[in-house]
Amino acid sequence: MDQLHEQQYALLPSENGDEPSKVVEEVGPRVRESWSFRIASLILFGLLTLLIFLAQNIGPNDKKCTKQLNLWSPLLDSVEYYETDFGNEFNSTSIYRGLPTPEREEAWNKLVTKHAIEVPVDKIHGLNRTEADMMKHVPSDIGTGYIGLVEVFHQLHCLNMLRVYTWVQAGKYPNPPPMLAMSEVQNRMHVDHCIESLRLVFQCWSDVTPVLIKLGGPVGRKADFNTHHKCRNFDKIEEWIDEKWTVP
Repeated sequence: MDQLHEQQYALLPSENGDEPSKVVEEVGPRVRESWSFRIASLILFGLLTLLIFLAQNIGPNDKKCTKQLNLWSPLLDSVEYYETDFGNEFNSTSIYRGLPTPEREEAWNKLVTKHAIEVPVDKIHGLNRTEADMMKHVPSDIGTGYIGLVEVFHQLHCLNMLRVYTWVQAGKYPNPPPMLAMSEVQNRMHVDHCIESLRLVFQCWSDVTPVLIKLGGPVGRKADFNTHHKCRNFDKIEEWIDEKWTVP
C-alpha cells in the first residue's frame, strides 16, 4: 500500500528534463510573489477609496460651508453656487429695468410675491428668539411652529418699493400702485424702512469682489460693473419656496 501511494504521488519530471525538486523550487517563489502583489494592490485600492471618501465627506465643501456660515433655514439644502459675470452696464437691459410696463410689473410681482414657511419650535433659539418673544405660530392645522418669511424675498420687495416710488415721483404711474396707497407720511416711512433694510443687508454681506477699471470710452476710463461673482442659484431657491411653502 505504501509503495502504491509513493507511485501515485511521485513528482513527474519536467518537459525540459529538470529534476522535479528544481521545478518546485522555481514555481514556489513566483506564486508567493503573485499573491504579495495582489494583496498590496488591494491594500492600495482600499487606501485610495478611503482617501476619496474622506475628501468628499470630511473636507470643506459648499454645502458644509453654507451651513457653517449661515443661521438655520430649511432652504439651506437648496443652496447651490455658480460663477457668472453681471450684465450691469449703465445701458444694459433686463425685464426688471426701465419704465413701468405691464410685463415689467408682472415680472417684479412674481419675484417678490411668495408664501411663508414654518419654523419648527426647536429652531427658534438658533434665530435668537424664544417663546417669550411672542412670535406668531402657524395655524394649528399646519403645525406647531412659527410663521417665517424668507429674507431674500423681503429684500426684493424693498427694492421693488424703491423702484415703484421713484417712478411714482416721476409721474409714470397713472394711478398710485397698491403698495403706495397709504398716506404720504406712511409711504415715506415704508420707503425709509426699505432703504434701511437694504443698507443693513449690504453691510451685513459686505461683498468684497473687486470692481476693475476699464480703459477707453469718452472719458478714457470707466468702472467695469460687469463684475465676476460666485452667486447662489436664485432659481433653485425660488423653486424651493414655490414648491415647498407651508403657510399661505
